[in-house]
Amino acid sequence: MPTYREFKEQLKRRRRKQILRRSVAALAGVLALGVGLALWQLRPWQLLKPVDAPLPQSEASPQPSLSPEPTQTVTQQQKTQWDTLEPVTGTLDNTRYNSDFRLLGVPENGQVDMRYFDRTAILGDSVSQGWTVFNTSDMKEHAFICAYKNIGPSQVVNNEVADPGAASGREPEAIFDTIVNSNPKRVYILLGTNALVRNDEGAKQAYLAYYGQMLDQLRNALGWGVDIYVQSVTPVRPGVTQPGLYRDRINQVNNELAQMAVEKGCYFINLHEILADENGDLRADLAAADGVHLKEEAYPLIRDYLVSHTVYHPDNPYLEGSPYYKAPVE
Repeated sequence: MPTYREFKEQLKRRRRKQILRRSVAALAGVLALGVGLALWQLRPWQLLKPVDAPLPQSEASPQPSLSPEPTQTVTQQQKTQWDTLEPVTGTLDNTRYNSDFRLLGVPENGQVDMRYFDRTAILGDSVSQGWTVFNTSDMKEHAFICAYKNIGPSQVVNNEVADPGAASGREPEAIFDTIVNSNPKRVYILLGTNALVRNDEGAKQAYLAYYGQMLDQLRNALGWGVDIYVQSVTPVRPGVTQPGLYRDRINQVNNELAQMAVEKGCYFINLHEILADENGDLRADLAAADGVHLKEEAYPLIRDYLVSHTVYHPDNPYLEGSPYYKAPVE
């Protein structure tokens, strides 16, 4: 079975062949049209007709239709609703403009054992610090949690020194060096709530620019053998005090993050599937008092989502009963 990256390359080759075939067909059509027009200009058969001879029925002017053509009306329900949060179905074609991030998320793909995270680095801000602060999830027993308060992509790019918190048991450390030196097999990233608190376009564009630069730096330092997962910026409750954190803006940013992840050979994880309510806001039962951070109950849900939304690899430790499970060889 091909890997996710090989599958995307197959799709690209298939699209290139389709484009080539369509170009050849279009060129042939233009040539045929040119030949037809040239023959029509010559019209040698016109010299053989009497001057007053009526035109054959096929050459006569077409008679107007007595009944008008039915018009087609497109209802609002038939239009694609990009601005709603109703369930949507993914397609095989991941190349699109203004992508809806829900379509580009890694689908459910067999459940892995928690040993999958033994060589996984989780890079994030205070939201990701919940992995070490709370005891309801066993993620901290497997993954290397690199989470720091008040950071965004720019702090990672600049390799700033930050405190991973008392629960980590570590001293302040250079963020980028810490990730690279951990020698991970995969990296999960969740950053955005700090960099987007200002509600202006400049802050958003700076966040996205630094995010892209961060992915490039990680790829150059870690190589293509390391999988990089970009997690969606988590939703918030309505009316939070940070002016830049609201539903529509977070959705717009996630659209661009998803597209960026695909373009850079990374994978996108849509956490909104488990954290958002029917309106697209952070679920009230999972929201901390500030409406931005998560309660303890959210982290087991995220863990269960991550273990079932991984990209296939034959070396992954799939659980028995999963589609890709392999019985141990005795």
